[in-house]
Amino acid sequence: MFLRKYKFLGAFVLLMCIFLLATGCGNTTTTTTSPQEQTTITTTEGMVSKSDSQNPTESGQASSGKQTTNSSNPPTQPTPTSTQVNGTLQVHYIDVGQADSILIKTSYGTAVLIDGGNNPDGPNVVNYLKSQQVKELAAIIATHPHEDHIGGLDTVIKSFPVKAVYMPNASTTTKTFEDFISAVTSSGAKRIQAKAGVTLDVPGLTGQFIAPNGSGYEDLNNYSAVLRLTFGKITFLFTGDASELSESEMLKNGQNVKADVLKVGHHGSATATSNAFLKAVSPKYAIILVGTGNDYGHPAASTISRLSGAGVQVFRTDQDGTIVATCDGESVTFNKNGSTPTSVPSTTAPSSSPTPTAPVATIPPAPTTTPPISSSPVSIASIDLAGEVVTLVNNSGSAVDLTGWKLVSEKGNQTYSFPSGTTITSGGTLKVLSCSKAVASTGALVWTKSNIWNNDGDPGALYNAQGQVVSQK
Repeated sequence: MFLRKYKFLGAFVLLMCIFLLATGCGNTTTTTTSPQEQTTITTTEGMVSKSDSQNPTESGQASSGKQTTNSSNPPTQPTPTSTQVNGTLQVHYIDVGQADSILIKTSYGTAVLIDGGNNPDGPNVVNYLKSQQVKELAAIIATHPHEDHIGGLDTVIKSFPVKAVYMPNASTTTKTFEDFISAVTSSGAKRIQAKAGVTLDVPGLTGQFIAPNGSGYEDLNNYSAVLRLTFGKITFLFTGDASELSESEMLKNGQNVKADVLKVGHHGSATATSNAFLKAVSPKYAIILVGTGNDYGHPAASTISRLSGAGVQVFRTDQDGTIVATCDGESVTFNKNGSTPTSVPSTTAPSSSPTPTAPVATIPPAPTTTPPISSSPVSIASIDLAGEVVTLVNNSGSAVDLTGWKLVSEKGNQTYSFPSGTTITSGGTLKVLSCSKAVASTGALVWTKSNIWNNDGDPGALYNAQGQVVSQK
């Protein structure tokens, strides 16, 4: 009886266990978490990014809450590393005379423009970009706010969609700069400060700004945005008008300036491309953007001598016209104004066959017209370029109201508008000062605390309230 009772109890317990196990399995969820990071590949203009699945806001989830992957849509333009490239790269050093304008273009169609020449060059630069099948600009780099670099950019920005504009934290009071900023603002392009350490955020290109390294420069040239661009085993350096001070700061701060192809700073001026900088860059080839018979004596004989002494092969837009460098990551092919390409191999790899370049459009020189000079008793008596002093004189027998009048530095297209109520007395003089030490006083007006006049030669023009030229010096 005892054994029968416990056999019955054992059977009951066994049945209960089976029942509990059956019902428990139906309500229990087992979660397995992989210790590895889940990789989500998203495509945004050919860029590939990785994100952690634990953070839905960073894991490729769209606003609809659905996760997006590119399993069926691979990137159309892979993002290369500095030594691994896709397609070719073309760098067009456009002949815009005594000014700078450089087009960087990949075989995928991505285009970047560095500077846009002088004010009259705008339409010509636009036509050149169109001849190279440029549809939009991934970025514009305005190296610094001098007219021979940003003058034509407002026209370019109004002619093409522009995604981003890189520019240093520098400004001027010129009409040219105002037009440029107005065009950037109206375009809706993203504005990014160009300075040392900033990366060029353009798919398919590997570039970093290595200058400016400081602020508060008296010379706007030293604000120049200097870009180092690497494509495979070939490196390009674009220096704007960076002068010796900026060069020394780059070296002092340990910036990597090494490059195969150097855009010579400041049109070959004697104040740029110092021996120390040239030695650190150690370029094989140099391009000088410079105008024929310019008033500045560019390129300086001393600069040419330094380049020659370093064994650098030099190309010049005043002699060679527009120069196109085509790079496949191993070698560079130079095409001078549509001439037969010259293949220049990298020393780190054998030369490949020259890559044909697109036809080079020749940019005609911008027409220059000298406006007629209207009669006026007020004229420019003198311009002290070094002292930054312009002296006006009134040769009439009565005072002259200068309200609405303007004084223009013709080289930089900087404009000073005389304050309302300004008069110049009969037979008297009036000075317009510019520079950091300028102080207003009786008979002296302050234009700006920055330097305006180019010491190598800079004509001035005086306009009356009707916009007529009344004096030139």
